[in-house]
Amino acid sequence: MTRRFNKSILSPPVISAAQNANHMIDNSLTSASFDSLLAQLGPDRESAARAYVELRRALFIFFAARGVASPDEMTDETINRVARRLSEGKLITTESPSNYFYGVARNVWRESLAKGNVLIPLSDGDPAGGAQATPYDLLIGARERIETEIRHECLEKCLGGLDPEDRKLIVSYYQFSGGDKIENRKRLGERLGLSNNTLRQKVARLRSRLAECVTICQRSRRQS
Repeated sequence: MTRRFNKSILSPPVISAAQNANHMIDNSLTSASFDSLLAQLGPDRESAARAYVELRRALFIFFAARGVASPDEMTDETINRVARRLSEGKLITTESPSNYFYGVARNVWRESLAKGNVLIPLSDGDPAGGAQATPYDLLIGARERIETEIRHECLEKCLGGLDPEDRKLIVSYYQFSGGDKIENRKRLGERLGLSNNTLRQKVARLRSRLAECVTICQRSRRQS
C-alpha cells in the first residue's frame, strides 16, 4: 500500500528539493501528487531527501549516457510520469522504487530514439558515438545489441564517476547540432570564462578520461 506522506515533517533539504522541482511538474500534477512520489522514496524526511537528490542524479546520468538531447528534460518527464501514475492510484510493488523509475526511464528513452540522439564521442573518429539509429541497426544481431547496451551502461557508470561540474560540462558541450551547437559552445565558454580553444582542450581531456574508463569497464564486463 502506498505510504501516506505528511508534508509537515519535511526537513529543509526535502522542502528545498520539492520547491526546486516545481519547474518540472506540469499543470496536471498537484502538490499531493509530488508528496505521494516523495513518500515512495523514503520512510522519513532525511532518507526521502537523500533518495530524491540521488534519483535525479542517477536518471540524468542514465539519459546522458544514452545520448538524449536534453537529459534534464527526460529526467523531468520520467518523474512527471511516475508522479501522475501515483496520483491515479498506481502502486509501486518493486522491492526498490528506483527500479520502477528506471523502467519508466527506458520507455522515455526509447520514445526519444525517433528524434535522433548524439552520444558523447570517445574519439575524434567517433563523432556520433557509434549509436546513430539507421535501418541497418534494426538488423544487427544479438551480439551487437549486447555490446551497445554494455557501452551505454559503462558510459553511464563513468559519467557518474566524474565530478558534478565536469559531468555537466561534457554533457552540455555535446548538446545540439549545426548552428545551435556552435552557439551553445560559445555561451558555455563565456559562462566558464574560457576561450574556445581552452574549452576544447578541457573537454578533450575529459573525453580521454571517459574513453579510458569505458574501455576498462567494457573489458571487465566481457570477462565476467
